[in-house]
Amino acid sequence: MIYWGDRGASVTTAQADERARILLIEDDARFAASLVSLLANAGWSAETCPTGGAGLARLVGEPYDLLLVDINLPDMNGHQVVRAVRDKGDRVPVMVISGETQIDAAIEALRLGAADFVRKPIEPEFVIHRIRTVLKQRWLEREYRSFQLLVSQSERVHRFLVDNSPDIIFTLDEHDCITFVNDRVQEALGLNRQSLLGSPLLELVHVDDRERTRYLLRERRRLHQHQQQLDVRLVSTVDARGYRHFQVLLTTIPDGNCAALQAGEPVETDAACCYGVARDVTEQRDAAQWAHYYLNHDALTGLPNRQLFRDRLGLAIAQAKRNRERFAVLYLNLDRFSAINDLYGHVRADAVLKEVAARIQRCLRGGDTLARLAADEFLLLNMPMRDEASVYAVIERIGEELATPFLVEGNPHKLTLSTGVSLYPEHGDTPESLIRHANIALYHGRRAGLGGHAFFQEAMRADIDQRLQIEHQLQQAIDRGQLELYFQPQVDIVNRRIRGVEALVRWNHPQLGLLPPGEFIAVAEETGLIIPLSKWVLGECCRLMRAWLDRGIAPPRIGINLSPRCLDLPSFVDCFLGTVDMHGVPPGRIEVEITENLFIHDPSAVVSRLNEIAARGVRIAIDDFGTQYSSLGYLQKFPIHTLKIDKSFVWEIDRDASQHTIIKAIISIGQGLGLDLVAEGVETEAQLRFLREQGCREIQGYLISKPIPAHQLEAWLSQDGLTPNLHA
Repeated sequence: MIYWGDRGASVTTAQADERARILLIEDDARFAASLVSLLANAGWSAETCPTGGAGLARLVGEPYDLLLVDINLPDMNGHQVVRAVRDKGDRVPVMVISGETQIDAAIEALRLGAADFVRKPIEPEFVIHRIRTVLKQRWLEREYRSFQLLVSQSERVHRFLVDNSPDIIFTLDEHDCITFVNDRVQEALGLNRQSLLGSPLLELVHVDDRERTRYLLRERRRLHQHQQQLDVRLVSTVDARGYRHFQVLLTTIPDGNCAALQAGEPVETDAACCYGVARDVTEQRDAAQWAHYYLNHDALTGLPNRQLFRDRLGLAIAQAKRNRERFAVLYLNLDRFSAINDLYGHVRADAVLKEVAARIQRCLRGGDTLARLAADEFLLLNMPMRDEASVYAVIERIGEELATPFLVEGNPHKLTLSTGVSLYPEHGDTPESLIRHANIALYHGRRAGLGGHAFFQEAMRADIDQRLQIEHQLQQAIDRGQLELYFQPQVDIVNRRIRGVEALVRWNHPQLGLLPPGEFIAVAEETGLIIPLSKWVLGECCRLMRAWLDRGIAPPRIGINLSPRCLDLPSFVDCFLGTVDMHGVPPGRIEVEITENLFIHDPSAVVSRLNEIAARGVRIAIDDFGTQYSSLGYLQKFPIHTLKIDKSFVWEIDRDASQHTIIKAIISIGQGLGLDLVAEGVETEAQLRFLREQGCREIQGYLISKPIPAHQLEAWLSQDGLTPNLHA
């Protein structure tokens, strides 16, 4: 095919494609840079503008072949950019790129004249294909406009244009048989033009569209319609599907002889014929089908998205109501999947998600529907359901399928799913209520630990409402200074001096009074508020330690409980050490308390970050030692300074002699590795005597003191750190 350029030189469509200039209007610099790189790899020249106004100004003086526009811009939206381009009469095609999930945004963009609409996150191959299609259409439209300009020059040029039109041009006699067809039919359909002469038009129509087309042609003649448009599939030997979509415009020529008309000669006859223009709209149809698919499916996994799941759930409700059936909605959430994202990036994490989806699907029946809601959340429609036991069986099958570790860059990672279940009709009779109640049940299932599950119960709703209220008020508490630190001393049982203190946060709630951590820490962990909460605790501890150092009453160390979510942050080390340095606190005065199960998560990432802060002198303590992931290997590999014996062992000292062996073993391990030992929860003299006999020098518990506010601790520290409640 030939492209007639502005200077009269001809280039092929492929050459024009390579010369294409693209303008990207996008305010997200990282996304823009990534897309420009993608376009460059495809051979296109791309420039960027951060605002709609700047992009429109660029169009005034620069010729571009394609405009890529983000739907949300700082100064205007993508729809306004499309409208402005069209109002100026600029013919540059506009492709809208958006993160909007609603179909209304796509419909409005196409209505305003956008050439295409692509949803974020983009699929590189799909976007390149759509851009190439739009550019190809632009070249075809340029050719067509050039052809129109040349029509007026001469009859010979006119015949040339017919033969080289991007559309199939043909004429029909009074029996709807082909009397002329241009050469475009060879390229578009793979058919020889000479062999088609005299053949009925219906022979070109796909068999599934043939009866409808026959009826429409008959009606055209019966009603003496001057023009008629047909949307049909024409058989094609060059398309793998065996057909292509065409829009066919038929125009009746009364008192015209087709053969004479073809030759360009005036005739006078009663015979009626018509000429037709068949425009290939396959790419547009495919684009519309893809757009519809992506509006209802997850781009990464190909699973139904929330909207399609809601539609299917609505149909399931109608069917179950009609057949008096029951079914289950399962809300699935991958536990701690964010760590995969942080460690390996989104590309590797996406590959894991695709494998997770594939494994879950292997556990399902034909009537089940699995949908992806967000990064690590899925919905499952289990229909029909025999009883609760069958739902448990599905959960177990999925758990077994995920038990095999996922390999990411050669490293094995085991993932678990927490599950919430709602049942129809017991827990709701609308899609919204069933999904919401399954989500509430998921929340309770996750409280049972990794891989937990729960069925919805009405009492859960009130609990969720209360927790949502706590979540909202906790954010205000952080902002409004309603938090306060209490401290529990850690004492040397030989010299009675304070060796350290553990910082414990309290919430001075304006209505409920002083709340202990158990009332809000779990909510903070689940909602992510634990991160700003932990930053506040670290900053307050450093502020107080600096003040105590200046007064000469500082304890040797202050212990801070650290959430695993904090260690997941790539910026953890810089933020932590930056806060310590800002207050001028020697790092050795800070002891970070972590729990053993943190090492299950990702030992390599944990040890890397702990090593960085330990290298600066920060102390590391294992809290609740012996109750969770008690692997002795990490005690030698990781930079640990202190073991804290869990209070559950200490409380059994004067109740169950069998616990003595465990405590002796822990003390022996700590002493053998040269670690400090602190026994938590010491409440009786008998517990104290046993620990002293076994060589454990530091204790913490109500025998010494309950957690106390800073001003009471300062009174003890002012007495040379001596503990009045302990006798040597």
